[in-house]
Amino acid sequence: MLASLRTWLPLAVGLTGLCILIYASGQQVYRQSLNDPQIQITQDTAARIAEGTSVTGIVPKDSIDIAASLSTFVVVYDASGKPIASSGLLDGKIPVPPPGVFAYASSNSEDRLTLEPQTGVRIAAVVTAIHGGKGFVLAGRNMRATEARIGDLGNMLFLGWIVLMLATFASTLVSRKYIRDENGYIRMNL
Repeated sequence: MLASLRTWLPLAVGLTGLCILIYASGQQVYRQSLNDPQIQITQDTAARIAEGTSVTGIVPKDSIDIAASLSTFVVVYDASGKPIASSGLLDGKIPVPPPGVFAYASSNSEDRLTLEPQTGVRIAAVVTAIHGGKGFVLAGRNMRATEARIGDLGNMLFLGWIVLMLATFASTLVSRKYIRDENGYIRMNL
């Protein structure tokens, strides 16, 4: 049994590493793709504002509750970070990210982040600086559905990992029990 365990252990480590790699890759694909609509919205909105389009003509008039809805929302802030217009509200108020977000977006043109404006409300947000120092555009959406998918992925991989561990250990035990002798015959190793 101990010899089988020693034979199986490197395989178990490799399979565990592979499952971790698959989970991490899947989680990153889900999380990064969650930003795709916000990237497009902030860049397009910032470009239109920089060209002189009125903020009121760009930001949708309907307000959504960002804690309940999975819809994408848009907020435009002035150069000091004060909200000008918003299509999303949290408890009836326009969400405002921490000040460091605007400083980073000013220096780097954009910031992609996860905001948690209140416990249990996680927002995938992208903040883009408007050219010419005219302010910032934030687009965000609730992460609830994507986080559920990531959880499902983790559960499936964990179950698969358990099955792989049991199957590979059992096959290691069986393969070590039966060996070929010098004549090529399979015999039981007692």
